[in-house]
Amino acid sequence: MTNLASEQEFWNSIYQNKNTGWDLKSPTPVFQRILKEKKIINTGKLLILGSGYGYDAVEAAKAGYEVTAADFSAFAVSFEKKLAKRENVNVDFILNDFFKLGEDNSDGFDAVFDYVTYCAINPARREEYAKLIKTLLKCGGVFIALWFPVEERKGGPLFGINLKETESIFSKFLKLKSSTIEKVTIKPRKGREVLQIYEKER
Repeated sequence: MTNLASEQEFWNSIYQNKNTGWDLKSPTPVFQRILKEKKIINTGKLLILGSGYGYDAVEAAKAGYEVTAADFSAFAVSFEKKLAKRENVNVDFILNDFFKLGEDNSDGFDAVFDYVTYCAINPARREEYAKLIKTLLKCGGVFIALWFPVEERKGGPLFGINLKETESIFSKFLKLKSSTIEKVTIKPRKGREVLQIYEKER
C-alpha cells in the first residue's frame, strides 16, 4: 500500500468482505466508561481516528461531545453516517488519510481517541503517527490510547504493540499521564488491552 487510493481499496475490501474481526458491533466498553465518568475529558472537541462502523463516535455524540470521526474506508464512513442519522446525533465524518489531517488543524482537538488504529498502520509510520497526534491536539489536550493487541505478533494488520517501544515513541511528543491494564473488556481481549493517557503540555 503506497498511496491513499490503495489504502482505501484495501480497507474497503476488508469491510465489504466482513473481515472485521476486531469490531465489537457496539461501543468500546472502556470508552463508554470514560465518556460516562467525564474525568479524562469533560466536554469539548473529540477526534476518533479509525472510527470504523461509528459506534464510538455516535456514543460520544450522545454524551454531548463535539465529535469528528475519520476513517480510510468509504464503506465504513457510509455505514457510520447512516448510524448517526438513525440515532439522531451530529458527527462530522471525514474520509481521508489520517496523516493529512494535521495539514488543516488551526483550532485543535481537546481529545483524540484511538482503538485498533495504531495497530493497523504500517509500523514504520508509528513515530509519524505520534507526531500527528501532537499536531492534532490543543495545548493541554489529551490522547486517549486504548492499545490492542499488546503482545508479540507476526504480520498484520493488526500489528502487535510493544508497550515499552510505544511509550518511547509517544514520549518524544507527549507526556504520559497514566497507564493501566484494562479489565472492562470482552473476554478474549483481557490482559491484551492497555489504556494510556498522554497530554500535550501547555
